[in-house]
Amino acid sequence: MGLDGKHIALEAHTFDSVKFILTTALAGGLLAVPLQIKNIQQNGITPEDISKEINGYYCCFYTAFFLMACSACAPLIALQYDISPSLMWWGGLLYWLAALVTLLWAASQIQALKKLTCAISQTLEEQPVLNSKSWLTSLQNDYSLPDSLTERIWLTLISQRISRGELREFELADGNWLLNNAWYERNMAGFNEQLKENLSFTPDELKTLFRNRLNLSPEANDDFLDRCLDGGDWYPFSEGRRFVSFHHVDELRICASCGLTEVHHAPENHKPDPEWYCSSLCRETETLCQEIYERPYNSFISDATANGLILMKLPETWSTNEKMFASGGQGHGFAAERGNHIVDRVRLKNARILGDNNARNGADRLVSGTEIQTKYCSTAARSVGAAFDGQNGQYRYMGNNGPMQLESPP
Repeated sequence: MGLDGKHIALEAHTFDSVKFILTTALAGGLLAVPLQIKNIQQNGITPEDISKEINGYYCCFYTAFFLMACSACAPLIALQYDISPSLMWWGGLLYWLAALVTLLWAASQIQALKKLTCAISQTLEEQPVLNSKSWLTSLQNDYSLPDSLTERIWLTLISQRISRGELREFELADGNWLLNNAWYERNMAGFNEQLKENLSFTPDELKTLFRNRLNLSPEANDDFLDRCLDGGDWYPFSEGRRFVSFHHVDELRICASCGLTEVHHAPENHKPDPEWYCSSLCRETETLCQEIYERPYNSFISDATANGLILMKLPETWSTNEKMFASGGQGHGFAAERGNHIVDRVRLKNARILGDNNARNGADRLVSGTEIQTKYCSTAARSVGAAFDGQNGQYRYMGNNGPMQLESPP
């Protein structure tokens, strides 16, 4: 019942009648959802791609009809339970408004989805170059769809064109760029022909020749020249890095060790050397690397472990340099002792320094079981003399196996 107590919901040309007619008309429009989906499919989206969204729109459709039914039943409920007609009228109006909002939202989402797919397809047809990030942001701002749904539809349509070879994607300095494949190949074919005119190009010369052929940003353009050119490659010459077209690559020779490149105009029918070295150092390095590669695995690991331990001891050796050079000419031979020790270790001998414990008449070093005393005075005679007791003339350095071996300068 209305505010005047009459059953105005049954009377023609009243608000209550119009609201149901309007809601029914909108609901009837939503019955055209299958037709809208067919239009969306023409732009490359399958029902499976948007099945979740379509199910959600149908849920909105049924929910709106339920709310509309509740609004229609409000006057009957007021009569049955003796509830204030005005209160029930307002309650029915709220249900009707909820139904109307639900229907309008579902209709707007379907239309936005249709417009989005049309806009993406049209843009890809008309624009040969697009920055992925800025374009996606623009689409998300222009259409009243969730950002995640917009991005998913966008990625689906782009992936389809990339897989069909209609679109190229480059990851460059300022983001991903999308280029129409046919347009790209036409532009690059002309540029690759220009590359054949000279043997090589410096970075500045290449940049001048290329200009902004692909309509990229300055940062993306520089990155494209550095990494993505497919008509040649960068080579390290002695005067710097230069770009060479694959058309001229047979006129180059490249060091097999360090990669240094130089121009080599070989005589006609001359078979190029498959391994050219720019210096004797590179040749020796390559030979050494080959020898290491061909060594048995167990032998390589064993030697690497021993040499690694030697390198680990170098800081300790360095820290004792002050002691080595501060002996004041007394003949203790600290520097020689360390030097001989390193030499023995490099020769893979079992060498160990003992003299740091300052034991009286003790050995300085132990090499493969042999005790050695190091005496490095100004002359060999003084070194030998320092090994004998000045009072009784006896040799002072006796070990478990007899007199110790004496190291002295030549």
